[in-house]
Amino acid sequence: MTGSERRPGITDPRWLLLLPAAVYLVSYAYLALYHGRAWLWSTPVHESGRYTLLETTFYASHFLGHVPVLLTVVLLAAGSWRSMSPPSPPPVGRGRLLAVAGLGLLVAGSLALAIGHFGLDDTLAFILQRRQRPDDVVAGGSWNLHLPSTLLQLALIPVAVFLARVAFARPVVWSRRGLVLLVAAAAVAVGMTWLVNRDPLAAVIAAWRDPRYLAHSVRELVTFPLTYYPLALAVLLAGEDPAPRTRRAVRGSDLAMGALAVLFAVAFAYQVVVSLGHDIGALAQQPSFAEGGRLGVPYLLASHFFEHVLDSLFFTLVTLLLVWGCRSVPSGAEAGRGRAPHS
Repeated sequence: MTGSERRPGITDPRWLLLLPAAVYLVSYAYLALYHGRAWLWSTPVHESGRYTLLETTFYASHFLGHVPVLLTVVLLAAGSWRSMSPPSPPPVGRGRLLAVAGLGLLVAGSLALAIGHFGLDDTLAFILQRRQRPDDVVAGGSWNLHLPSTLLQLALIPVAVFLARVAFARPVVWSRRGLVLLVAAAAVAVGMTWLVNRDPLAAVIAAWRDPRYLAHSVRELVTFPLTYYPLALAVLLAGEDPAPRTRRAVRGSDLAMGALAVLFAVAFAYQVVVSLGHDIGALAQQPSFAEGGRLGVPYLLASHFFEHVLDSLFFTLVTLLLVWGCRSVPSGAEAGRGRAPHS
């Protein structure tokens, strides 16, 4: 094997794995500088001031409360991928078996850790959507807190999948293969909003007016693309060979993706403006270690990345299983149509 064959090329999706690695490395370095110590695992870093970095990283009850949100975005991610990718064979070897085993261990281990360490009351409060953060019991719980970010994921995820396929020279082949998953994502979003709220429409409107909810949404929408998406996309993209890049005319699908990108950008900008128009430090929790009694935006982001490690693993494993569980190679004329790239 030559040196050039050993080095990943520009279309090698393994480059994506550097993104979450860099995010966690920079975040740890920032937290270490803030607290003035190199070893942080036993140091309280959570916004509440209650949990150490180790507890924040394995905040199992918090993760379990996020499962409805994660199921919505997982269905959306897998549906978007299947809608844009050509039919291809499932992974060979033990890929799916390992993913199933990993998911089982993640859920079972998280449930045991949540009850054993964080307590049954805390775990049930998160799962039943009664808690948003420590000592903060609110009707609608984690689901309502994530309503603004979850709704914007409906625009962001398809664009992210589309751009990833284009950037790494994978053909974009549109089909209805992901339609069922996309409809399921919308159904979960509507169903959960109705289930945890007496007046679902009022809850959505209130969430989009609450500066704390919007500030939290901004933080979520920064966290997902940097730590969640790259993991699943790197594996899925690696399962396909790159295609030659060719010039082509702008298509209706490109315009649709552009419209979604604009919609997301406008709504995200609105959230940022509203959030910055209020005292972020006052909106956030105020732990005893906060300098000046307020946590700044960099700290809130850095600690938040670690709070979602379990979530990102769940997102990756379930997305892969949904895509892999439905992949097949058609035969005959359909196979010929499936190989015709649209980009």
